[in-house]
Amino acid sequence: MSISKRVKEKRMELALTQVELAKRVGITQQSLQKIEDGRTQNPRKLLSLAKQLHCDPEWLLSGHVDEIREKQTQYQQTTAQMRPLLNQDTLFGKQDPTTEKSMLEAPSNVSPNAFWFKVTGDSMSSLSGLSIPENYLILVEPETQPTHGDLVLVKLHTSQDITFKQLVMDAGNRYLKPLNASYLPVQLGADMEIIGVATEAKRPLR
Repeated sequence: MSISKRVKEKRMELALTQVELAKRVGITQQSLQKIEDGRTQNPRKLLSLAKQLHCDPEWLLSGHVDEIREKQTQYQQTTAQMRPLLNQDTLFGKQDPTTEKSMLEAPSNVSPNAFWFKVTGDSMSSLSGLSIPENYLILVEPETQPTHGDLVLVKLHTSQDITFKQLVMDAGNRYLKPLNASYLPVQLGADMEIIGVATEAKRPLR
């Protein structure tokens, strides 16, 4: 698959028009069209394009990278903060968060209520593009307003469970979409509550 097909495929997955994506990236619609029809093979704004398409720039360019990469530069350039690793019981109020002893480093610009959460299951693991496998740690920002395409952590109040999915907005409806094509999207129901947006992900070292 060429970069032109990868760009178009990811854009359509996110339900974006060429005009919408071009505006977010900071290029003209004509420039984006040249990328999608194969006339531009090495876009000047590759990093911005990959960010808006929620995929790794190396994968977008070559098709070889299949995992989200931790943003190392933020850790190297700023003083890290410590944030708790919370679990399902804590998020449902069954356990006092102040008793949580597992504290992990986070960028200095995180909000006071940000926390880490360990991904369970394979619904966000993909063979191509953005992939967040089981046991990865995600940094969740409860104070960030979720928008179309964001990766969100959601409370399922009926089942007292936590799920991690991509938020898709379409024609006034909101859906939770897995990155794993083997799973189907579900509509965000009244018993579901978005509790935060994932802004970082990293592979645990132990």
